[in-house]
Formats: sequence, C-alpha cells, structure tokens
Amino acid sequence: MKENIKSFTVFLTVLLVSIFAVAAIMGQALPSLIEVKGTQVQTTDNTTQDITGLLASEATLNDYENAVAALINSYRASNGVAPVAYSGKLTYVAKLRSQDLLDRDYFSHYTPEGNTVFNIMREAGISFSRAGENLGHARPADIGSPEAFLDAWAKSPSHNANMLRDVYGKIGVGMVENGDRIVVTTVFTN
Repeated sequence: MKENIKSFTVFLTVLLVSIFAVAAIMGQALPSLIEVKGTQVQTTDNTTQDITGLLASEATLNDYENAVAALINSYRASNGVAPVAYSGKLTYVAKLRSQDLLDRDYFSHYTPEGNTVFNIMREAGISFSRAGENLGHARPADIGSPEAFLDAWAKSPSHNANMLRDVYGKIGVGMVENGDRIVVTTVFTN
C-alpha cells in the first residue's frame, strides 16, 4: 500500500511539473489547482455555537492525515521548531470542519452561520489561549497529496507562520474527499 501511494505521489509530482513546464514554455500561466484559505488565529474566548455531545468525541488519524501531521512536524524541525503532538479531540474537530466544508460546498474559516473552528473547540471543552486553523482543498481530489498541501501552506506567509508558531504544542488533522474534491483542515493549539 505504501509503495503504491509513494509511486502515485511520484507520478503525480512528475505530471504536475511537466504540465507547468509546458505552460511556462508556451508562456501561459496555469491557475492554482490547490487552494489554501487564509490562516485564522484566535486568542480570545467568546462562544457562540452549541455543539452537543462533542466534549467526549475523539478521532484517530488515518494514513493520509498522519502523513500531513508528520510532514508538518518535519517542516517544523527543519525550521528549529519543536514538534506538535497529535490530539484526538483536535482531530475530531478538524474532521468535522472538513466534512462541513465538503458537505455544504463552501471554503471559508466561517461557516454559513458565521461560526468558526474556535467556537467548535470551546463547545467541545478544548481549552486554549492560542489556536490556529489552516484550510486547503483541491479539485480534482487526486492532486491533493499531503506534500502538495504542505507545499501550498509553506508558500503562503500566513499559513507558513501558523505551521511554525512555537507556542503550538498540539495538532489535529482532518481530511475528507468525495472523488471530485479533497478538503484538509489542520487545527493547532497551545
């Protein structure tokens, strides 16, 4: 399984590099295939959303989400920042966010009702003084590898800063896809 994923990732990388090379030779710009949403960071405590039953909910990382978390920790280490530890509660919240973004077909740090991940975390009983969220999605879904998302976040100053904040000690990662679109949410807290 890991060999197949690795082979596919290499194939996809080569394919994307080839497409961009051809576009550059022809003098054409390609639209970004992977989009990231501006980082959101919160340091205040104002609750506006009631999430019943979320307090006891935890989730485990699947292979894809584990790869995202491992890449972020490797990136943090290469920049002299301590790793973040996996949190089952944050992963549950991240999966909830990704699923909502996919189900209701929007891409924003704010739900259609105006709520944020910070509201959800507070209602889940997750205490923090510093927290952040990075969002990413890709269409078609098959171009959204963990490496592609890390690369997109690293190239965005606000996402990059969020991944490298030394006050963060915990991470949750949630990935969902429907064959056409993949959505990845990372949630950080101190």
